[in-house]
This record gives sequence, structure tokens and C-alpha cells, in this order.
Amino acid sequence: MRIFTTAFLMLLLPFMGSAQIVWDNFEDTRIGYYDFVHGGMTTRYANPAPDDVNGSDLCAQYVRNPGEMWDVIVLVSNGPFNSLTDYVNGTKTMSVDVFSPAIGIPVQITLEDSAVAGATNYPAGRHSIYTSTTTVENAWETIEFTFDSQPDATVVDENVTSIILLFDPGSNTDGTYYFDNVVGPEFENQCDGVVLDPANNLQDWDCNWNMRFCPSNSPCDAYGYMSGWLNHAYNPNMTGINDSKYCGEYTRNPDGAGEDILISYFDGPLDLSVNQFFNFKAYGPPRPLILSFQNANNDEIYVWNGALTAVNEWQQFSIDLGDFADAGIDHMVVLLDQGVVNWDLYYLDDFQLTLTPISVDEISEMKDVVVYPQPARDEIAISTQIAGVLDVTIFNLQGQIAKSVKLQNGRIDVSDLEVGAYVLQVKSEDSIYTQQIQIIR
Repeated sequence: MRIFTTAFLMLLLPFMGSAQIVWDNFEDTRIGYYDFVHGGMTTRYANPAPDDVNGSDLCAQYVRNPGEMWDVIVLVSNGPFNSLTDYVNGTKTMSVDVFSPAIGIPVQITLEDSAVAGATNYPAGRHSIYTSTTTVENAWETIEFTFDSQPDATVVDENVTSIILLFDPGSNTDGTYYFDNVVGPEFENQCDGVVLDPANNLQDWDCNWNMRFCPSNSPCDAYGYMSGWLNHAYNPNMTGINDSKYCGEYTRNPDGAGEDILISYFDGPLDLSVNQFFNFKAYGPPRPLILSFQNANNDEIYVWNGALTAVNEWQQFSIDLGDFADAGIDHMVVLLDQGVVNWDLYYLDDFQLTLTPISVDEISEMKDVVVYPQPARDEIAISTQIAGVLDVTIFNLQGQIAKSVKLQNGRIDVSDLEVGAYVLQVKSEDSIYTQQIQIIR
């Protein structure tokens, strides 16, 4: 959700003197998209040694890939660049906070048109190159970049799309670096004019970054735990109810029992005194979805059971937490397709609190449905009090339709289905039921 006001200008005052802008501080500001990295990068990583130069809690960790002489981090802007003349002539400079393993390591920024620049066509698409060098070892410093050259003068400023960050370019080293507070050129940013409201606009992967997700395989224990991988990604479908450019992309990583856990902490306990509806969007295969809302002692306050009922379409969910305004909900545990072993891909977006529920497109949940036997061999029976002809769809675990029929006599022939797990969906005119089933022989 975006709220536009001139009050946002006050947030820009610290930058108006030099006009450079913060692209990423790995906490509450990110106005770019990490399109590609050669090495191993973990964002929102615990600061290894906070000090007077960089006292923030989080930063990025980057492990250089020694197999790449020109190991790159590609950070794409949210919109077209403005004039770069002042960067070329040195009136303005870019800067990054860096924690490096040694003194004298070169660091480079290239501004490029990523639609033209490729791995084998240098210098095409490279608008300008800027260089710097580390001066301290295993400590934070703010390095500024000096204009070096303009490899492809045919690239006009408005066609520049990306900051390319390189640690120790032209070598095959494998050092571990930390960086933070990336300050770069101005561009027509889609978040300009957006007032950040961390109490209610929780996370949208575009302009609001107020939920704490612990990256997979990282030590940020203060923000819980994540089994799988959550990435900042392009919206897979902008034509429906979600037209934002970015979202979160989550890949399950279940254990042997099929458990996959995603924990997120809010920026303090949820303030439900006025805005009591917790809203979010999700996209993926038709699967059960559980959200457990908990307090700081990990006591479970409320469990919401739902399901994705469409195949790879955005769905809106709205949860009434009004009865728990004084419970101190400070984090949630997300369980996608609990108890099943698969590595399905999901997208999440637009977590926010509102006074009234956001319109929910999916129909209400069907009650009093019994599916038997389970597991089944050649036939399943469906018992329900819902009158009329019902639509029954059976999906495989890849989200593909395995069978679609009308339920007329209460029985479905499944003898043509292969052995395995499926998701059964029973749908009437105004309600829906979803259940996982098993076929055996």
C-alpha cells in the first residue's frame, strides 16, 4: 500500500545537498533489485563488527567466486537514471560501507545498460567506470568512488539501468566481504513520495521493508529461522490483483518429515488497536497454508488455517486479529504444505494491517465435507450437505490438473491416476474445500 504526501520530502533533506540516494541499507531501505551475483551473497546478514562507521544491525555478506576474474554483483534500479554528468566530472560521488579482509583491495562500480552489456561483449553497454581501494583490514570504512573511464560513450544516461559492484576485479581471489549503505545516482524511483508506515505497511518488497526474515543458512538468530530460500523477485504475474513490480519468492526446503518453516518478526508487536485485519497476497500451487501468530515467549496466540486454491494466481487473504489486540503478537510462523516433501515455489506480497478486510477474491471455505477412503485405490467418495452439482479438481504436486469432473453421485473414479499424493478441490457456487489425498495400489 502506498501513501503519498509532501511530508516525505523531510526524509530527503539529508540527501538534498549532494542528491545521491541510498539504494540499500539492508534494513528498511531497498530501491533496487539484485538481478545477478557471481559469488555467494546473503542480504540482511548480522553486522560482524558494529562500530562508529557502521553501527547498524544488518548488512550484506559477499563471498567472492574465485572462478570469476570479473566477479559481479548486479543491482538494477527501480526506474530510469537521471543525468550522470556530475558523476563523470566528479561533482558527485558514489559510496559504499565496506568491511574487507585486507588493505589495498580494489573495488569498482560500473554503471551500465544491462540490456546491452553481456559477458562477452565488453565494452558495449558500459556507460562509465568508477574505482576505489580499501584502506583498513577487518573493519568498516566508507569508500568513495572516483571516475575512471567511459568505455561505451554511446550509452545515454537514461538508458543506464544498473550499478555493477565488483570486489577485487581482474583477479581470482575468494575473499569474504561485508558491505552496507550503498549510495548511488538518482533515478525515477517508484517509491518517491511514499511515506513509510512500519506499523501498518509491513512488507511489499517494493518500498516497505518492515518484517524481519532470517536468511536461510545464516546466523541472524534474532530473526528466527527459515528452512527454505526467500528472495527478492520480480512479480510473476502483474495482470491480476497484484500489479506491483516486486514480491518475495519462497522455495520450500522440507526435512525428512516434510516440515518447512518460515518465521518472520514484525518491527515490534503488532498494533491492533485500530487496524485489526492482517492482509497478504500469495501465489503458487494449490496447497494448505497455515499462519501461527505468536508472542515474544513463542506462545501461540492464534492459528489461521487456509489454502491456496488456484493454480499460480495471486490470491488475497485477510485475517481478523481483533480479538488478540492485547496479546503482544510479535512474530508469525508460516507453514506451506505442512508434512509433505516437495520443493514447491511460492510468491508472497503486500503484508499489511487495515481497519477493514481487503476484498478476498476466493470464495468461502466449504464445511462438513468428508472424503474417504484415505488412502484410496480406485475410487473415492465425497460426502457433503451442499446441494447441486459440485466441481471436483484433482491437482498433482506440481500444481497441474490431473483430473477435473462434476460430482453427481458422490463418487470419483481415480483408477487412472498414478500412485502418489494429490490435492483435491471441491467447489460449489459460493464455497470451496481443499484436502490432500493419497492414491495407492
